[in-house]
Amino acid sequence: MRATFVHTADNHLGYEQYGSRERFDDFAKAFLHVVDDAIARRADFFVVSGDLFNKRSIDAQTLIQAREALQRLADAGIPAIGIAGNHDRSYYRDGISWLQFLSYLGVLKLLNPIVRDGAPELAEWSQQTMQGLYVPLKDGQIRVYGLPWYGASTARVMRGLAETLEAGRAAEDAAGVEYRVLLLHTGVEGILPQLQGLPTRADFEPLRGLVDYVALGHVHKPYEIDNWLFNPGSTETWGAEESAWDRGYYAVQVDTDVAPGEPKQRAEHITNPRRPFVRFSFRVDGLSDPDSFYEHFERLVLQQAREHAATLTRKPVVDVALTGVFAFDAGAIERTRLEELVKEQFHPLIARIHDSARSNAYELDGVDEDDERADRQGLELRVFEDLLARDARYQTQAGAWAATLSAMKRMALDGESPENIALALRTARAHLLNQAPTLE
Repeated sequence: MRATFVHTADNHLGYEQYGSRERFDDFAKAFLHVVDDAIARRADFFVVSGDLFNKRSIDAQTLIQAREALQRLADAGIPAIGIAGNHDRSYYRDGISWLQFLSYLGVLKLLNPIVRDGAPELAEWSQQTMQGLYVPLKDGQIRVYGLPWYGASTARVMRGLAETLEAGRAAEDAAGVEYRVLLLHTGVEGILPQLQGLPTRADFEPLRGLVDYVALGHVHKPYEIDNWLFNPGSTETWGAEESAWDRGYYAVQVDTDVAPGEPKQRAEHITNPRRPFVRFSFRVDGLSDPDSFYEHFERLVLQQAREHAATLTRKPVVDVALTGVFAFDAGAIERTRLEELVKEQFHPLIARIHDSARSNAYELDGVDEDDERADRQGLELRVFEDLLARDARYQTQAGAWAATLSAMKRMALDGESPENIALALRTARAHLLNQAPTLE
């Protein structure tokens, strides 16, 4: 028996990323590409391993996008089979999800088994109840099973599923089942260190030999294990940190006429077209003032734009991280000016500047606040001087600037008028800058 199917996951339709309507459309275009490729390949079936939608409460346009895409498959005679992921399951109080609505319309077979004592019942999916563990295909030679998102209970339900499949294996073999696919919206522990609490490799082992292809979702990074566990990754870039991954979908060729022990499938991972992301970082260390900062930043942006010019066929999302430690007051940097520099060179869809750098914050070393020898005014002067010494613009005259700040504070506490304080500050500033003209 031979068959072809397409496996996708984490399409996140409806995600208006960064508040951009163009990004909203990008997620739909990515999913449509997978659908159209399945039609072009004349696939026998199409599976979605969860998170078709980005959130439970979708708008009308998102529903239209999903329905039109799935209707294309239905019109081509390709059944679409899916499970609910953590993003698109209904709220408990709602009772019905938008995925179930699509199932009601007949464009999606949404697998949702009845689970008793941690074990799913081995029941065929029913259009009337919209419940069931599996869908039979190719005259019963293929079965597609599916478990929706169970969160922390996933490993326990997987063990129950293994018991259910083991108990029903003889009857399935007698019925002529030759190939089995299992849809799971979960990842494998250790693929991404920041994702904790996922099933381990050992948790999957009870299912080995009971299913031929495990179609995973949830983790946006693509991976496959032992030609058995397959995770395609998201079809669009859900977060900037994912932009380097070659995410996409699987086109799978099934052939059960193989020698015992040989794999029954050949899975090709395909990277679908998507909006380009350009990510780079800018280190602020060693830059003594804002002018130097802007000069070096513009130089780096120009370099990056030249390096990516040949590969950017669509307007990119440009994401720049500021890293390191500022040698001056970080508040002196205008983020809008940085964004304009990026827009000038890249002409992007979106320019993002996010600050991962640390300000040269004041830390008082070697001062015991309980030391009776440190009077309040002396401590205040030391604080001001230490702060100013950490800004390269004021280092050479930190003591004098500290005395000026302290004097301004005393004037304010004494009730001096704002006009007189401003005059005194202008006078002190002119005096200090004349002594240190390089600070201007």
